[in-house]
Amino acid sequence: MPGNLVSWFGAAIIVCLAAALQGITGFGFALISVPLLFLVYDPHTAVGINIIISFFSLLVLTIRVRQAVIRPAVLNLFFGSLVGIPLGVYIFLHFNVQELKLMTGIVTALCSLMLLRGVTIKNATGTLWERIIGSISGFLTGSIGMPGPPIILFLSNQHLPKERFRATSAAYFTLVYPASLLLLISLGGINAHVALTALTLIPFAVLGGYLGYRLFPLIPQAQFQRGVPLLVLGTAIYAVFTSLP
Repeated sequence: MPGNLVSWFGAAIIVCLAAALQGITGFGFALISVPLLFLVYDPHTAVGINIIISFFSLLVLTIRVRQAVIRPAVLNLFFGSLVGIPLGVYIFLHFNVQELKLMTGIVTALCSLMLLRGVTIKNATGTLWERIIGSISGFLTGSIGMPGPPIILFLSNQHLPKERFRATSAAYFTLVYPASLLLLISLGGINAHVALTALTLIPFAVLGGYLGYRLFPLIPQAQFQRGVPLLVLGTAIYAVFTSLP
C-alpha cells in the first residue's frame, strides 16, 4: 500500500465523507477533502489526489443525473475555464499553495456571507458571465484543485431546482478536472506515487458517492438552498484557519 498506512487510512475516511457530500449536492468533494488531506499529505500531493479522485467520482454522478444537466451553461463555464487553467497550473508549480489556499478561503468566505445575506449580482446571467465565472474556476482548479466556490455561488444565485443545481455543477466539474489533470501530468506536476495513491482511494469515493446519492431525495429544497452557502462558508473558514502558521 502506497505511503504511510495511517495517512492512507485517514485519507480513505476523508475521501468517503467528501464523496458522500458530493453525492448529495453535486459539489463539495474538494471543499472538504483538500483542507483535510492537508493534515495527512503535503499540499501538492493532496491537490493531485483530489483532482484524480474528484474526476472519477463526479463522472459516476454525472452519468446518473445527466437528464437534469443544463448543457449550454456547462459548455460556457468549461470554455471559460480553459482560460484560467494554465495560469492556475503555473501557480501550482511555482508558488506557495498554502498562501493561495489562504487567499481563496478568505474570498470564498466573503462571497458566502454575501449570498447568505441575499446579496445578488443583477443580470449575472448569460454566456459572458458564465465564461467569466468559468475562468475563475479554472484558475482555482489548476492551482489548488478547488473549482467549486465560484461555480456554486454563481449557480446558487440562479435559484435552480436542486436537481438542476446538482446535475449542472457535477457535469461541469467532470469536464474541468481532466483538462487540468492532463496539463499537470504533462508538466510533471503529478507523479506516479500520487496517481497510485489516488487510485487506491477511488473505491472509498465510490462508496461515499453512492451513500450521498441515496440520501439526496430526503433533503427538502429549502434546506438545500440554505445549506449550500453555509457549507461553503464553513469550509472556507476551516481553510483559512488551517492555512495560518
